[in-house]
Amino acid sequence: MATAPHLLEPVPSPGTTTDPTPAAPGVTLWASDAPGTRAPWAAYATEVLAHAGIAHTVSSDASGVVLVTSPVTDDDDAARLSVFVAAGGALVIATAPGALAALAGVEEGATVETARVAVVPDEAWTHLPPRPLRAVGGVELTPAPGTRTLATWPGGAAAATARTHGGGVVLMFGADLLQSVVRIQQGYPVTQDAAPASDGTAPRDDGVLKTEDGMALDLETDRALPPGAPPVGTDYGHTLPAPSPVPMVDVPYADWWRSLLLQAIWWGADATDAAVPWLGYWPSGLEGIAHMSHDSDHNEAADGRAALDAFAAADVRVTWCHIYPGGYPAEMYEEIAAAGHEHALHYDAMHGDALTSWGRPQLRAQHAWAQAVTGRERIVSNKNHCTRWEGWSELYAWCEQVGIEIEASRGPSKQGLVGFPFGTAHVAFPLADDGVRRHDVLMLPLHAQDLAWAAHPSVRDVILDGAQEQHGVAHFLFHGPHLRRPATRAECLALADAARERGLEWWTSDRINSWERSRRGVRVTTAHDGGRRVLRVDAAAPVAGASILLPPRLAPEGVPVTHVTRHGRAFVQLVTDLPAGTTTWTLEP
Repeated sequence: MATAPHLLEPVPSPGTTTDPTPAAPGVTLWASDAPGTRAPWAAYATEVLAHAGIAHTVSSDASGVVLVTSPVTDDDDAARLSVFVAAGGALVIATAPGALAALAGVEEGATVETARVAVVPDEAWTHLPPRPLRAVGGVELTPAPGTRTLATWPGGAAAATARTHGGGVVLMFGADLLQSVVRIQQGYPVTQDAAPASDGTAPRDDGVLKTEDGMALDLETDRALPPGAPPVGTDYGHTLPAPSPVPMVDVPYADWWRSLLLQAIWWGADATDAAVPWLGYWPSGLEGIAHMSHDSDHNEAADGRAALDAFAAADVRVTWCHIYPGGYPAEMYEEIAAAGHEHALHYDAMHGDALTSWGRPQLRAQHAWAQAVTGRERIVSNKNHCTRWEGWSELYAWCEQVGIEIEASRGPSKQGLVGFPFGTAHVAFPLADDGVRRHDVLMLPLHAQDLAWAAHPSVRDVILDGAQEQHGVAHFLFHGPHLRRPATRAECLALADAARERGLEWWTSDRINSWERSRRGVRVTTAHDGGRRVLRVDAAAPVAGASILLPPRLAPEGVPVTHVTRHGRAFVQLVTDLPAGTTTWTLEP
């Protein structure tokens, strides 16, 4: 089933162009004229750029910031890129150096399967991760004289470098950045139980195939205790409620790799006077958002009533995931909708009977059941019961076929996996099994379940901090039976207030889905008109509250702007309602 291109790629505006000058995309994805083989993870660069709202073109004509994602093997290509950089261009290499080794100022060494990469302070970085990042794949680099080391492998070899060449700059990632993003976000195919953590806090070997069984992160080195928590005792037992803080995945590793790529692009643009404007992740200048979901396990009316009362007290609209079979009394579904909550599916593949086992027909049948009991045709969100999973991306293909547009199963079911087990606070379209296509289903990460029951309350602020720092979404799940427990209900209400105090709005997954899909139809570029640089924004449909970000040297003239920091870098922010078509602003000289 082909991915809908209008959802996943920038498109020309259908409106009348007000600026006749051709727009210049900020990034060129290098496409060699010579025949060659695409690197296995190269296709995902398009998704990273699209989610960042950075307009790009695929070309062998270098302009803007050039991003290379497959090894260059042709000497003519290497020579053309060398001329481009020497003349004042910026080149970012996110693959093995190949024929560009001399231009990057490195020698290629041994391959690395997986290791932790330490990012070191340098002018190229505006935002440094709090600890070494898990990298999946890459090569060791030996820098030549004059080449700076920006990150290192455990043995001391360079994992990222930068150098000046003529009037331009080259930044080289030896760590396989794109493979790291995909593997951390989507893990490995789930075919068997994974090993548990040695401290007893994450017993994944429970006989049930779950998303966590495919995790790419290492439970011994990629977790940490919440701040101020004492070490876990040697006799720790995985009991409920969570008796004490335990190590959690406290760092969104995939988001940090994405951030480093974006920082490299913006650094290259500033160093060479290129222009890479982008579209903010959220409307009206929001720094991030929060999301709360509810699973209707057991379908007990008293549990549903406790959830309705708690969410009303918290003043949060939630995504209410309904589980087959049975259901609430009919009037409760209407009450859920009247309270502003979203009706969604909680696909059950746990019980193993004809309709509650793993398979596309079972998902389709349960989706139809949810439509019937809720009386709502629009059921676009799903979260699997107990984070159940098999294979790699097959569930996303099934979701495409039944009409699920956003899927939230990638998250923790064990105390020691709370936080960012799939390394992200951002939505993204997942890579398909063919390594090229992206499924037309957004992945929405899950971070914690039932504070003060399945997760210790100490994880709350770590998750909110991590999501807000990466400008993403923090997702907390609650169950009705546990909201009848005073401690969990109190944590739900405290969480709602804590997010609002940070300026985070609470959104349903349907709203997240609609927003992300609408912003993917916006293309932000710059052009020259009569010697002046202009900002050009093409929108496939109207978008309210669009947040357009530019370097301070390119502020638009005559309109109010604010100054914000994103990914540690200063930007000028223009918040505006975009009509369908093309809108332009003159930029300061």
